[in-house]
Amino acid sequence: MTHNLSARIDTPTNISLSSTVAVSDSLEYKTVSVFLVLLVCCVGIVGNIMVVLVVLTTRHMRTPTNCYLVSLAIADLTVLVAAGLPNVSDSLTGTWIYGHAGCLGITYLQYLGINVSSCSITAFTVERYIAICHPIKAQTVCTVSRAKRIIAGVWIFTCVYCMLWFFLVDIQVGQDGHVQCGYRVKRDLYLPIYLIDFAIFYVIPLLLAIVLYGLIARVLYLSPLPSHTDTGATTLRRSCRDTSEAASTGRQGRPKTAVSSRKQV
Repeated sequence: MTHNLSARIDTPTNISLSSTVAVSDSLEYKTVSVFLVLLVCCVGIVGNIMVVLVVLTTRHMRTPTNCYLVSLAIADLTVLVAAGLPNVSDSLTGTWIYGHAGCLGITYLQYLGINVSSCSITAFTVERYIAICHPIKAQTVCTVSRAKRIIAGVWIFTCVYCMLWFFLVDIQVGQDGHVQCGYRVKRDLYLPIYLIDFAIFYVIPLLLAIVLYGLIARVLYLSPLPSHTDTGATTLRRSCRDTSEAASTGRQGRPKTAVSSRKQV
């Protein structure tokens, strides 16, 4: 009785594992996964390219905020290309086809794009905080030249930091002959690296964003709405109209005076 019960319990587990493998290797699964990845990558690539082109080709769009958005768009393009193409090829072929250099370069670009995205969002958040909460200081601090220098520093720092991944990944060949791009050493040794990445590029930006957006919300909530805006605008229009009418009346009055004086003479 006990033996039959244990056999019944173990049987569904084996069946579920085999069915999972079969589903992952099925043609329908590969077709749907490749279609979704291509759809997301195409929409993301087209959208980010349009953002970059619009900001670079339109002069009045070159603001500090848009500079950070361009940096974010380029970083997203890097992630989409570096993560999308390997997923499509892996789903179609089931093996790594980019070689050793492709393994190093694609892994490097994936982490580079992710980290630059986080830093660009953080810089954008700080710029918005200064512009809203300290508008007088923003006139000298939030400039296009300063934004370009900050973006250049972010890219340089992240490029140097992510070079560590050149020494952490390598090509692995399985017993069945499938080639994969994986870890070079044991996964336990990667825990400190992941924790550092998690702290620098996720925890710190998240906490900073929460604090800064909280201060922005506080300033916007406590600031009184200018209820006299319409009245002031109406008064300004009236004064401008009265001035123009007085000027026109004065121009029309001068000839009449001259004509009357001539008649008197």
